[in-house]
Amino acid sequence: MGGEVPQGVEIDHRFAGMLDEVTGPGDLVVRWEHYPPEGWRVALATTDKDGLLTVIAGLLTAHGADIRSGDLLTLPAGVGTRQRKIFDVFRVVLAEDAENPLPLDRFVEELQQCNEKLATEGIDAVRDVVIERAAARFAARRGSREQLLPVEITIDNDRSAKDTLLSIASRDIPGFLFAFANALSLLEINIEKATIRTRGETVHDTFWIRDLHGRKITDEDKLRELRFVCALIKQFAHLLPHSANPGLAIRQFRDLASRLLAKPELAADFASVQSADTMHTLAELMGVSRFLWEDFLRMQHENLFPLIRNRAEIEKKPDRDQLRDELRRELEDCADPAEKIQRLNAFKDREMFRIDLRHITRAIGDVNFARELSALTDLVVGEAALLCHAQLAPRYGRPGVDGRACGWGVLTAGKYGGEEMGFASDLELLFVYEGQGETNGRKPAANSQYFEDFVRTFLKTLQSRKEGIFEIDLRLRPFGSKGTLASSLAAFGEYYAPEGMAEPFERMAMVKLRPVAGDRELLEQVLALRDAFVYSERPLDIAKVLHLRRRMAEELVAAGKINLKYSTGALVDIEYYLQALQITHGARNPDLRVANTMRALNRLREADLVDDALAADLHRGYRCFRRVIDVLRAVRGNARDLTLPEAESADFRYLSRRLGFAVPEDCLREIEWSRKLSAGLWDRLG
Repeated sequence: MGGEVPQGVEIDHRFAGMLDEVTGPGDLVVRWEHYPPEGWRVALATTDKDGLLTVIAGLLTAHGADIRSGDLLTLPAGVGTRQRKIFDVFRVVLAEDAENPLPLDRFVEELQQCNEKLATEGIDAVRDVVIERAAARFAARRGSREQLLPVEITIDNDRSAKDTLLSIASRDIPGFLFAFANALSLLEINIEKATIRTRGETVHDTFWIRDLHGRKITDEDKLRELRFVCALIKQFAHLLPHSANPGLAIRQFRDLASRLLAKPELAADFASVQSADTMHTLAELMGVSRFLWEDFLRMQHENLFPLIRNRAEIEKKPDRDQLRDELRRELEDCADPAEKIQRLNAFKDREMFRIDLRHITRAIGDVNFARELSALTDLVVGEAALLCHAQLAPRYGRPGVDGRACGWGVLTAGKYGGEEMGFASDLELLFVYEGQGETNGRKPAANSQYFEDFVRTFLKTLQSRKEGIFEIDLRLRPFGSKGTLASSLAAFGEYYAPEGMAEPFERMAMVKLRPVAGDRELLEQVLALRDAFVYSERPLDIAKVLHLRRRMAEELVAAGKINLKYSTGALVDIEYYLQALQITHGARNPDLRVANTMRALNRLREADLVDDALAADLHRGYRCFRRVIDVLRAVRGNARDLTLPEAESADFRYLSRRLGFAVPEDCLREIEWSRKLSAGLWDRLG
């Protein structure tokens, strides 16, 4: 055998012939026997392959086998072949819910399938399957209250002539060998042998390891990386049950470790600040969103560590004035317009990440999450508008009306207008200017031309890091995509008038209109025109609204699927129902003219237009839809795919776990209850 046989390792004569049965890469021989008093001894032989230990340990974990001891050997290639063989013996205890020995039968079946794929296609062909299978076991475990473990790591290059000995002593963590093997592959290290010994609650793992060239590991940087990964993965495996999606967390931990190892200064810094809060935040964060990881954290990992290692930074909630002062300080010493735009967007991304992290770690709930995102967006939109004026000034000068400055304003609607933003929200914006006139530059231009260029400049200034995230939607403007980018006050008033061209659904959309930036007087004039249009005595055409809802359900929902926004009995029904009540009664009761949906519900209840029981039901249903949609957006990274996963799928199990339901069936019942409530609302308008 390659190198010295570890002390205490013996190949039982009952298993000795197994190696002879392995003649090709896909061959696998497994034997097991009862190992009194409560365990099983599992022996297996096959050819050595990259990722094999990850697969073996992952499938043992998936089938509820807690490894109590193990002896893992890699044998040298025989004469005339480069193919090495492995012989592993594990003593395992099966989970209480396992039916002995059936899990071992299923383990062998799955291992055989994976082993054949490993031989022909490599580890990438089976890694995701094994991760998901093992992750289900992590998800079923309860998270430990103790968030960090004492871990003793020893690296010895003297005891063996050929191998580096890596020893890890700590409390036993089910599934650790799987998580460790998965992470260790990042270091391009081969495990030649290993022993696993559990004494009471403590496990002592010893690994005989070499680099890819078959040499001992002596480089100091490599040894430092090795120690770092070992400490981190032990704590991470301990915290995986806290993660809503352990499978995703395992994948993204691997990515994090890879990036840290590429920047030794980050790894060293992170190792120096390990804490229970930091590790818990990491486990929770990495099990939430592919989008946040792939499209944000990879750009922002330098900003990630100062936040997650300092809980006070996550807890911090600066008010609007403090945020504005911080942004102004970042911009004040910069004269270059392009640099200012870059700093503005960096500030936006950093603060969005901080707010996202506050929500992911449950420092804030859904309502405050939406408010904080909306407040940040107000600041960024306002500052972007000022930067746009500054960029256009050298070319145009200042737009004017009758010898004075032309008023302008930026308004919003939709989720942003209602201060109901969430993950992956876009920005519905409307740009309005006072009226006709021209700029006062050396080459005067009409105000209409100036503000068209102003909006085009704005679209380039406020950058979206991913399609659909912080993306600007201008369809709110008169005539939608066929209209001008910016609207004069007169054109706005003509379109949004009781006898104007606006459709009933646009009347409903205007309920959520809210000023963001610009001249106060002009913004007040816009809102006055809006009120005259939306809250007139003219009845809302309910038939047209219902026709629109049917079209949404038919055209925007895939056949046989449930879209939580557009399907019959979904979020839009609650929103439209409340907006219909606001429009119907808002002419006589100005208190109903609010953009936020739940604030509107409270005002309607106070006005006795919705009784207490219905108000409570609407609040429950609305919150259900919003919470589920928020999780879907966080995972998928866009606001468009709001299709509910199949009830039996892993995605639905993750969804229910993230939402705090003990079992997926409870989550499904809550969604079905909310859909039934929502679908019946229109009958109440009779």
